[in-house]
Amino acid sequence: MAIESGWAVLVESQPCPACGAQGRFGKHARYQKYHFAQRIDIQRVICHACETTHAMIPRFSVPDTSLGTEEAERSLLGRAAGDSRRVAGRPLVEQGMEGRSGRRLEEMLDAAVSRAKAIWPQAAELSLQGLAWVSAVCGRAEHPILDFNLWALEHGVNAICFCRCSILFFRFCDVAERGPLKPASSAEGRVPL
Repeated sequence: MAIESGWAVLVESQPCPACGAQGRFGKHARYQKYHFAQRIDIQRVICHACETTHAMIPRFSVPDTSLGTEEAERSLLGRAAGDSRRVAGRPLVEQGMEGRSGRRLEEMLDAAVSRAKAIWPQAAELSLQGLAWVSAVCGRAEHPILDFNLWALEHGVNAICFCRCSILFFRFCDVAERGPLKPASSAEGRVPL
């Protein structure tokens, strides 16, 4: 799948989740990830305003997994509607995933909601669990993973479903106050050989 499609629109319209600057993205790097059994290209960008890098994960792919957003959401919504794990997980199994993928997805959602409750304890009633909490926060439940990730980005936190928890928060600092990213790259302190 081509990364190039829509690049001009993205550069002009997408605000940086870390600092809010619009139209300041530049290409930074590329990598590949799996979308089920297919490898897809992911464009990394850098915001020239705050120097934060971001991976531009397509909406159809769940961050940090090989799952498709549509299939994962159907599985979670099925469970919330009372389907058995086997029935709810069918969209994942049909794409070649293991039978226990649905259960693992539920565990990942529970972990994401727990982290989100710690970040935003006032966002919704803390007694709500899983999709009920996500729905209360986002005000809708049709696309819980996508909607909640977009909500988190709008509130200065990386996509909470299901990114690595070590990179949840964007750093907020004035670029002019920050020194070089690598202290050894500073011209000062270098010893000539």
